[in-house]
This record gives sequence, structure tokens and C-alpha cells, in this order.
Amino acid sequence: MDAVDLPVIAAGGFFDGRGLIAALAYGAVGIAMGTRFLLTADSPVGKDVKQFYLDRSVTETLVTTQVDGVPHRVLRTDFTEKLDRTGPVTSLPRALRNAVRFHRLSKISWPQMISEGRAMRKSQDLSWSQVVMAANTPMLLKMAMVDGRPDLGVMASGQVVGVIDDLPTVSELITRIIAEAELVLKRLGD
Repeated sequence: MDAVDLPVIAAGGFFDGRGLIAALAYGAVGIAMGTRFLLTADSPVGKDVKQFYLDRSVTETLVTTQVDGVPHRVLRTDFTEKLDRTGPVTSLPRALRNAVRFHRLSKISWPQMISEGRAMRKSQDLSWSQVVMAANTPMLLKMAMVDGRPDLGVMASGQVVGVIDDLPTVSELITRIIAEAELVLKRLGD
């Protein structure tokens, strides 16, 4: 982290005060905890979806490129395992169907979608196939996270999903993380 002159936010695998102190020791200025904050009482995600996460173990995630062409860690389900085994022959038609659904849902015009696709392709060095597949992400996330259908969508997740077993409020979680971090610092100082 000393190689850059920008503040670094560490992400991936953080869920408690010990992780915060470890990241700070490495030189990060803070941490991102996506899965941990998703699994709080204050998260707008439905109770059934939260319970689905809480019921998972640390081995029940997989990394796939079949959502939009770039690697994503998601909860392992029959749907995501099947999705991960698909090739371009089946993934491209699905991506095109999802592009149409996304167009209808977002009310973004086709010229605007194409313009944004071109910009995304150029700025992120993506293939056209990846750009078309990018329409999968919001639709597959919506299906699982909003509609509560993990059997028909994807649920983004960190590997820490298997060690999280509660749904505190955000306030309680932050208070806990601070207390854990202070305890680690005290132990290190002794």
C-alpha cells in the first residue's frame, strides 16, 4: 500500500474489529464490509433473504464469470452452479433477454444503453460479449435479493458469510467493531 499516494480501503474478508486492526496495520485507512453490513437488522434486504445468507457456511460461495463476464463471488445454489457451467451459446441469449428486461425496468433508451455500453467497453477494456452480459447483473441480483428468489438469481457474497450468525443493528455492529478493535490494540500493547 506504500506504492500509491492514495488512501486505500481494504475489502474482502472483513467482518469484525480484528480485521479492521489487521487492515490498518497493513496501511489501509479503512475497510469495506459488504456482506457484514448486508446482514444487519437495518439492511433493506428481506428477512428470508437474510436468513438464506445466515444459513450458509464458508464453503458455500463460488466465483463465476458467467454473470457479466468478470469474476463475482456469489452464494452457491443450484442456479449459480448451473450458471457457472454454461458457455457462450447459452449465456449470450440469456444476456440479451436480460438486456431487454433491464431496458424495460430502467426505462433507459436503447441509444443511451448502447452509448453507455460503448463507454463501459472502452473504460474497462471489456469485450462486446461482456458488455451485453452486464445487463445480467442487475436482473439476476434483483431476482434473488429483491424478489426473494435465490433459485432464479444470484446473491453476491463474501467468504465471511459462513462466520456471520447474527443481525445486529448498524449502530450495534459499529459499537461492537470498535470494542473488538480496542481490545486487540490493548492486547498488542501488553
